[in-house]
This record gives sequence, C-alpha cells and structure tokens, in this order.
Amino acid sequence: MMTDKTKKPLDTLKDRLRDALFGNGKTLLAEFLPKVGDDEVIHTIDSLSPKQKLIVFRALQPKRKVKILLDLSDYSFQMLLPRLTFDEIWELISKAQSDDAVDIIQWLDGPRHKKVVDRLKESDPDGILPLLVFDEHTAGGRMKTEILKYRQDRTVDDIRQEVVKDPKARSKSHYIYITDENDELIGRFSPIRLIQASGEGSLIEILDPTVVSLPADMDQEEAALVFDEEGAIELPVVNRKGKLLGVITADDIFAVMEEEHSEDVIRLAGVHEDANISDPIWLSARRRIPWLAVNMVTALLAASVIGLFRGTIEQIVILAAFMPIIAGMGGNAGQQSLAIAVRAMALGEFQHLRTYKVIMKEVAVGSLNGFLAGVIVGIVASVFTGNAGIGAVIVMAMTMNLFAAGLVGVAIPLSMRAMKTDPALASTVFVSAVTDIFGFFVFLGLATVLLV
Repeated sequence: MMTDKTKKPLDTLKDRLRDALFGNGKTLLAEFLPKVGDDEVIHTIDSLSPKQKLIVFRALQPKRKVKILLDLSDYSFQMLLPRLTFDEIWELISKAQSDDAVDIIQWLDGPRHKKVVDRLKESDPDGILPLLVFDEHTAGGRMKTEILKYRQDRTVDDIRQEVVKDPKARSKSHYIYITDENDELIGRFSPIRLIQASGEGSLIEILDPTVVSLPADMDQEEAALVFDEEGAIELPVVNRKGKLLGVITADDIFAVMEEEHSEDVIRLAGVHEDANISDPIWLSARRRIPWLAVNMVTALLAASVIGLFRGTIEQIVILAAFMPIIAGMGGNAGQQSLAIAVRAMALGEFQHLRTYKVIMKEVAVGSLNGFLAGVIVGIVASVFTGNAGIGAVIVMAMTMNLFAAGLVGVAIPLSMRAMKTDPALASTVFVSAVTDIFGFFVFLGLATVLLV
C-alpha cells in the first residue's frame, strides 16, 4: 500500500505546478523542477493539457529536455514537438546523442524535417545524417555514432594521448575500436588494456579480433537476442562490407526489450501499441474500438451457432447453464498456448524446435486438461441434473474444445508470423473466437445427436 511519504513528492509537484501554471509563476517552476526526479516530471507532464505540457517542458534544464521528451507518452510527444520552435528543436538535436537525435528528427513534419537535414548537410560532427536511412526498429536505427574509433596504424601511446584529451571519451563507448584503412572493423579492446599496454606496442597485440558485430539492417529483437547470448554490454554495428558504423549499448537493448515486451502484452489484448494510461478519453476510445468491433463480429458468429441449435436448447434448457463453462475453459486454454507460443517466438526458441512437435505437445496438453476438467464438470452435471448423458456430452465437448484450443493457440500466431504480421497482434481475439464458436458447435451438436 502506498504511504503518504511515497505520495508526497508527486502530490507536491502537482501542487507546485498548479500554482506555477495558473499563477504564471515561471520562476517558481524553474526553481522547483530541478529538485524533482525525471519519472515524476514525465508522469506529471503526461497528465497536463497541451498548453501546460509546453510551459513545464520549456522550464526544464536543457540537459534534461531530451530524456524527458523521449520518455513521454506518444500522445504527449506528438502534442509537444509541433509546438516547439525550430531553434528549440535544433537545441535538442545538438544536445542529444546521435541515436536520440535521430528519433527526434524522424518525428518532425515535412518542412522542419527538411530544414534540419539541410542544416546537417552543412555541419554534422556527430554523424547523424547517415543514421536517418535506417529503420528505427533495426540495429542501425538504435545505434549511436559517438565511439572511440582509431586506425590500426596508430600506436598505443598516440591513442592514450587522444583519449586523455577527449573530455567526452568516457561517454562515447565502453571499448576502443580499431579499423583498417577502409574503416572495416578489425577488433576492439578495453581502456584497461590500453593502460596496461606498452606505449610503443602494436594495437594488434592487445585487441580482440573475435568481437561479434551486428548488421545495421538486423531487427532490434534479433539484436537483443544476440546481446543476451553474448552477455554483452556493448556491440559494434557494421554495414554489409564490415565498415564500422556505430555501437549499441546494453541500456539501448534494455529499452528495446521493455518496448517489445510492453508491445506484445498490449497487442495481445487488442489495444493500440502506443496506448498510455494518461491518454485522453477520446484517443483511448478511438484506439480500442477497432478490435472491439472485430470481437463483436466474432461474438455474433458464436451467437449464430447457438441459434442453429435453438430446438435442442428448448428441449434441454439446462444445456444453457453449461455453455459458458465449455467456451470459457476453451478460451483460457487457448490463451495459455498462445502465451507460450508468443513468448517462444520473442525469445527465438522456435529456431531450435520443430514446429509440428510444439503443436502436438500443446494439442496433447489441451486434450488431457480438457478430459480431466470435463470429467469433473461432467460428474457435477450428472449429479445436478440426474442425467448421465449430459455429463458424457460435457466430457467429450470439453476434451474436443481444449484440443482445438491447443491447436489454434499455436497455429494462429505462427500463421500471423508467416504473413509478416506481429504474432501478438490481437491473437487473443481470434483464439477466443475459434474456441467459442467451436465449443458451442461441438457441445450443442453432440447434445443434439446423443440426447435429443
């Protein structure tokens, strides 16, 4: 349970912001914001009106603006960016690391995007311009170009002196990278190796030539898997010819993993990937209605199946009491198989497994659980109704529906992936639809054949 002490900073921030915003107290705002953590500022800005968002954002210290802006909800980001002047945007780009600068530029509208690109063509010391060609969800789109990179013909002492003179050296990269005359990656070494090496020694003697590199066009999810396999804190990014372009650090990968996980979870529920709890009502409603409409159509299909067996239900009314159990158990079993399948895809586990074995396993698990659950419910139904036939129908229907649940729980996300669509994209809606429709059809169909 949240204590008053935990609530106090955010409550105080909101009170101070309210006083500053409505009392035009910009001085108060500028004095107070530096004392508040980034997360509190982000959540508070997300909860404000567009005009108030801009006032608070402009009161932030320049160094904080980039981080705050990129961590805001998509709605707040889209409300703020168009309201900033070009000079404010250029200041953000100038203070941001190359990968963050690219994220900002890619969100700009046409005229301002062109204006930024034109200025970068005149002066681009951080190498931002080449990064704009990469998709934001690839290794190239995630990398930063500020790295410690030197040619192989340099001496250890030369590099030492340059690193010492560079005030930004510590923030550039965790390793020192060595390339040939064509800028192709040869290897890397840690700053510790540089300190320990002989001043006149060869770089080849201290570098590690076995470093794993990431192709610039590699999907960010695949890059995250490579990081996990290597236990890396930083990996270089190269083009198809092996030319060193930049590096991706572990914090970038953590952001990717968090983003992908959140996206999968929210898409499984049929919610827009950019949805945020602080979004305005109209935006949340607009984003959720499409999949609710799909769900409504599938519900109507399930209702039509029930309508086919209206005569059976009229004769054995008690069947209606057990229909939700059949459909609900099938839906839950389908979600279990779906969650396992989507997780396996996200972790790349299907690369080491045969698909048909995974499907057979989930079908077997579903059938076994369906039979066991069916026996329990069937016994209860037989005792409650005094009709053993109803219990037998429930056992068969439950077994068959959970068999189908295990099948579609894996088959649907696999099919979506084969169609180059995110497997998590509202698979829940389709799995529930299949188990509802099939469950009602099997249960009522068996009842019609065996009991009527």
